[in-house]
Amino acid sequence: KSGQLELIALRSPAEIASLRARALIEMNMFQCCQTHQLGNVDDAELKVTQHVSAESELPVLLRIGRPGLRRPSYKQGDDNVARVVISAPSDDLASEGSSGSQQPESEEASADTSPNASAWESSEASASAADPEEGRPWRRPELLRGRTTDFGTLLQQTREKMTHQGATFGDYIANRYGSNARLPQFVSGEHVPTLALINPHSGARAGRDILEIARATPYYQDRFFNIVDVVRDQYRGGLLDVFRLELNAAKEEAKAMGVRARVVSGGGDGTASFALFIIFAALRADDDRADEGLADAGNGFIWSDEEFQACFPALAQLPLGSANDFGNTLGWGRKYPGSQTFRVSASQRTAAEGALHEWLAAVLDKGAQVANFDMWGIMPSAGEECCDFKVCDLAGPRGHDPKVTVDGQRQLMMKEAKTPVPMFACLYFSAGFGAYMTARFQINRRGHPLQNKFEYARQAAGILAEAVPPQLNRGLGGVQISCGGKHYFPPRGEGEGEGGEKYREVGFLNINWQAGMGHGSDRAPAWERLTSRREPAKFNDGKMDMYRLKLTSPLKTGMNRQTDKKGGTMSLRFEGGNGKGIFFQWDGEARFAFSPSGDPFSINVRKILNIPVVLGPGYDRKLCGEPLVGNEGVNFGFAGESAQERSEVRERILRYVRGELNGELNASRAELVSAGLPCEEEIC
Repeated sequence: KSGQLELIALRSPAEIASLRARALIEMNMFQCCQTHQLGNVDDAELKVTQHVSAESELPVLLRIGRPGLRRPSYKQGDDNVARVVISAPSDDLASEGSSGSQQPESEEASADTSPNASAWESSEASASAADPEEGRPWRRPELLRGRTTDFGTLLQQTREKMTHQGATFGDYIANRYGSNARLPQFVSGEHVPTLALINPHSGARAGRDILEIARATPYYQDRFFNIVDVVRDQYRGGLLDVFRLELNAAKEEAKAMGVRARVVSGGGDGTASFALFIIFAALRADDDRADEGLADAGNGFIWSDEEFQACFPALAQLPLGSANDFGNTLGWGRKYPGSQTFRVSASQRTAAEGALHEWLAAVLDKGAQVANFDMWGIMPSAGEECCDFKVCDLAGPRGHDPKVTVDGQRQLMMKEAKTPVPMFACLYFSAGFGAYMTARFQINRRGHPLQNKFEYARQAAGILAEAVPPQLNRGLGGVQISCGGKHYFPPRGEGEGEGGEKYREVGFLNINWQAGMGHGSDRAPAWERLTSRREPAKFNDGKMDMYRLKLTSPLKTGMNRQTDKKGGTMSLRFEGGNGKGIFFQWDGEARFAFSPSGDPFSINVRKILNIPVVLGPGYDRKLCGEPLVGNEGVNFGFAGESAQERSEVRERILRYVRGELNGELNASRAELVSAGLPCEEEIC
């Protein structure tokens, strides 16, 4: 908060002393400060690649933190380490941005967090040895975010950058929809006001192509956002502010039409949760900026409870991931529009563009059906403010087996978890085999959806062939689950010794589709499963469709799981002792949960929101059931049996978008060591 930060770079002092390298370091410092909000956290890490000389491009490992904190360890000798202490105006660094930045995981390749070095060439040209202050990034007009800068000016600069920068990343690749492709004309008063949050790296970068077309098409160029950039650009006058203004405008336009505005979530299955994060972050109140439209409506947000209920935008899912369970469930397809076209000739690209037009026209259609959707969330135990467990990520080498040899034994290696933190569970939740497989897959993520599917299969085969690592219990040993206060797992009455160890996975479905092939139907005897149609898993009945699987379960039921509809809170209690934990996954994002002290802990999941969604033309009523509207119609609401429970959900979401759950749930290296878990060697 003092505005002084320390940078430690693995570069020689001679390189650091060069004018260009100094400009790049200062630029990285500013970028990190905006991203990690060091006024609220002790330290942060960012790995970037920059040109440090005209002849070479070398990786630069940066660690920034407040001066006086613990020093990181270094792999290289002191001769290759240079420290630079940079002072910056505190009003530029401490007053803007959001500490709750969440980075969406791309389905195919994670975003390159490196700033573009060429954009900062002018820093070297404008700086001088006599006046090192000149040319510093925070002195550049387009980056000055203090209250001394006119808010409207900052917004205009951000809009111009958003419109003209385009969506191209890295080397240029021809747009699969054609170089002259455009989105369909938006007709005001006829089409439903729509915004989009799209991951450009998903769908083998089909998201990039769609954003590129949007930048060249009126209306969409102002309302189709790169979700990665919005997450990063949460400072004053940045993209999050622009998104907020467009969302407010769309709300008023939709209200005049008697409809609800819409938001397209473009990416993998986890992108829907990130879109919700962005919406809540945009609507979070800030009393210090009340004069800029962020006044508190009395609930911590800038919209009142009545506005939330009537005007919260309906989500439509653009399927750009590998499984695309969410998009397929809502009727928007299993693959992105135009994916079936080879796109070699001009006519084929035109056909792909036509498929994109047809898909978007269905989203804009005023007659498209809107339905309620249950949103589940991870919450503390009743009467507690915080969860009693910590999470970390699986580390290790890429390949079929991530384990490493420690003390002569093959063990799992862990590392500090990054964002997102566990919160929204939109599609499904499980613990055990599937979560462990997903954690291993995250290390080996590929560049194409088909390759990702093969990678899942490879990791599943590896788990079955390998011995159980010491960090895990056999099967689901040590796990007990209750639903609505009643015991559910392990099932009672199966005989002595038939406990959780005999099961591979337990969890629930919120939608009737998992990993592109798994479904759920109400539990029934074998003869009834063959002769009658059972109730499928539904996304709007307020129930979790619980399931439990043994290794042999697919041989009995195929991919159609037997489920039990349960209401209330699902509480998963784990007891394993020090150095033990369990993998769990929500919407395809996996973490390892443990207690630093080795005490038993609980993961509690309950319904926290009712959100509106847009159903596509491919919605399958036989697979997903009738989209019940209910007596009160389609609406948004914080869920809970009492006003107190609803208030707890609202406050939890506010803590989420403020970034406070990061420290609560993500384990530090010290906590990993305390738990006796092998840790990835710390790098600067």
